[in-house]
Amino acid sequence: MASVLELEQIRFLKGFFENPFRVASPLPSGRRLARTVAAQIDRMRHEPVLELGPGTGAVTAAIVERGIPESHVYAIERDADFAAHLRKRFPRLHVLEGDAFAFARALDREGYQGRFSAIVCGVPVLDKPQEGRRHLLGEALARLTPGAPFVQFSYSRKPPIDPDGLAIAQRVATVWSNIPPLHVWVYRCAGIR
Repeated sequence: MASVLELEQIRFLKGFFENPFRVASPLPSGRRLARTVAAQIDRMRHEPVLELGPGTGAVTAAIVERGIPESHVYAIERDADFAAHLRKRFPRLHVLEGDAFAFARALDREGYQGRFSAIVCGVPVLDKPQEGRRHLLGEALARLTPGAPFVQFSYSRKPPIDPDGLAIAQRVATVWSNIPPLHVWVYRCAGIR
C-alpha cells in the first residue's frame, strides 16, 4: 500500500505532465523546503496567512505544523484536482479556486477584505513577464500587515521578482536537499523591517 507521501508525489507528477506550465515541478516541495518557508511566518501575528499555489499541500502542512490554525489559512489553487485534495486533507482550510496572479478576485468572491500576516507564493513566476511579477508583488504588499513577509521560493539565484523600489528582497535560504534545489526569498515593503 502506498504511503501518503507517495500518493502526493504521484498526484503532483500527474498534474505536472498534464500541464507543465501550471505546475512548476514534477515533485511537490520537500519537507525541509516547506519548513524553511513556514519558518518565515511570525506565529505571534493574528491575521490569516495566504498561500498562493499550494499544490498538494506540502508547504500548507508545514504552516499548520508551525502553529497556524487551518482556519487561519487561505489557499488559492488553480488546479481543481489539487483544490479538491486540499479540501479533504485540510477540512478547515479556506481553499479558493483561482489564479494566483489575480488572487484579489478570489478573495473578493470569498468576501475577505482583510490583511495577511504573511503571503507564501509557490507558483512559478519565472515564466511570466517581469511586469506581471511586479504587479503580483505590489498586490501582495498591499494586502500584508506592516512588516509582514511575502515569501517566494524559486529556482532563481537572483530575486525572481525585481522589487524595483516596491520592496526589499532577501534570500533567506537555499535548500540544497530539495529536488531540484530552491532558493527562499522574502520581500518586505521598502523601509519596513
